[in-house]
Amino acid sequence: MTLLTNTGRLLRILRLLLVYLGSNLLSGLHRGRAGSGLPSPPQRLRRLFEDLGGTFVKFGQMLALQPNVLSADYCNALFDLLDRVEPFPYAEVQRIVAAELGRPPEELFDAFDPTPLATASVGQVHVAYLGADKVAVKVQRPRVEVEFAGDLRLMAVAMAAIRWLHLRPFYWLLEPMSEFVDWTWEEIDYRHEARYSERLRELAADNPVQRVPRVYLDYTTRRVLVVEFLEGVTLLDLLRARERGDEVLERRLAATGFDGGRFAANVIDNFIGDAFRHGIYHADLHPANLMILPNNVVGYIDFGITGVLSPYSRRHLMAMTLGLARGDMEGLAGEFLKLSVNAESADVAGFQQGLAELAKGWYELDGGRRRLGVNFTRVMTDMLQLSRRTDVMPERDIVKYIRSAIAIDGLNLRFEPQFQVGRHLEEECGRFVRSQSMRDAVSDEALLSWADLGARLVAEAPAQAGSLLDRLARGELVLQAHLTGDGARQAARSRAVYLAAMVLTLAGLMTVARQPTSLGWNLFTAELSLSLLALAHLLPALARLASRIREGDPR
Repeated sequence: MTLLTNTGRLLRILRLLLVYLGSNLLSGLHRGRAGSGLPSPPQRLRRLFEDLGGTFVKFGQMLALQPNVLSADYCNALFDLLDRVEPFPYAEVQRIVAAELGRPPEELFDAFDPTPLATASVGQVHVAYLGADKVAVKVQRPRVEVEFAGDLRLMAVAMAAIRWLHLRPFYWLLEPMSEFVDWTWEEIDYRHEARYSERLRELAADNPVQRVPRVYLDYTTRRVLVVEFLEGVTLLDLLRARERGDEVLERRLAATGFDGGRFAANVIDNFIGDAFRHGIYHADLHPANLMILPNNVVGYIDFGITGVLSPYSRRHLMAMTLGLARGDMEGLAGEFLKLSVNAESADVAGFQQGLAELAKGWYELDGGRRRLGVNFTRVMTDMLQLSRRTDVMPERDIVKYIRSAIAIDGLNLRFEPQFQVGRHLEEECGRFVRSQSMRDAVSDEALLSWADLGARLVAEAPAQAGSLLDRLARGELVLQAHLTGDGARQAARSRAVYLAAMVLTLAGLMTVARQPTSLGWNLFTAELSLSLLALAHLLPALARLASRIREGDPR
């Protein structure tokens, strides 16, 4: 049955491609004739992706954000794939909601608009009310799992064929295709989106320029997702208004404090902050998923594709991005290699040399400094092509980050083409590197490292003290002490007894503890507290001693 389904899907794809090619040929024959009634080439391409459905719609959405790949007419036509895909009937909405939540939408919600607000590749969104709360209800398409599964099976067959036939020129496709399979399976289960959305909402609580809607978990299942409705204008609405010369929307936004450059900077800052500081970020930043809220606050919707980065990846990605912004090719290459999986055939030297050659076309001089003179998409595309030629391939989480960064760059090219992405990246990444250095210095790991060092010193103190006393007894060391007055002698005795008690107590705790170091209420924190207390008493004594030595006082 699976083989039959795969074959049927493949035949349908081939049939639609032949129809598309035939319509292009027919259009060429009628070019220049009035009243031909044929749709424009951009509209035909959009319709092709829509008819193919499944993963092809996602591919068309990606192309819509690449004005350096397609002309503006094609990008504008493909924008409809973001939120204007053919809707499915309301009867199907009722059936799916009832199957997932036990009751139809009319019984679950106080009000439910049967006309969808937006329609996309995986589902469509309806406006509803839960009491006084206005919510957005996303319902999955009836056959999306079947369509996506068929495409993913075809991808799996293609990957297996590449490996079995040892088609080395196509090896570079294996990682991106495998990653796309993982992303897609996550996207068609709304529970993943709900979990990521709630996590990002928690992390955005202290960010004044980032807004993530609340998820209504009691109304969320695998195929239905209910979230807080954000009142605002999507970035896609603004782009469409600009294309048709509508200045009314621009004036409305200006009244709310909207500034295009500041909004673009906020999109990048939020992306970098989420990725580098928290290790989780929205990875599907097309203009239908970004809302313009008052005072340039960025509202985020649709977390179907979310990226996750390990601390290791975050650290080196940050350094790599900073190297790119500053024109440091040696640093950029070094960090990229740390984030790559190098096969036996990897040509690392060739990659480094190729990167140096590519950089000659990336930068321009600005006041004596090298500034990035091309868009981020050009740089990342060049680097990925070079990595494929040299078998130096980035890891999966890095591929998703690069894909997201390219999407943001394509968005800026469409929305705010004068925005200096390279300069802003340099400033923002520089701040992150400095703040990360400070956080690393006072992190739990750093404190525990210092505590372990102190613990080893305290644990070795009895042996060191015994050795010192033995050398004194043999006359190898000469100890002189000058005490004047009964008060000074008594203070010295008290301090010596106190510090000795501290050392003995800590040594005993070290012996009893025998457990890994960790923060919390345990013997380790008791050891750490006593160490700090002993240090607080010892440092003033050492300071007084140093002062007397400088003054020539032998006491």
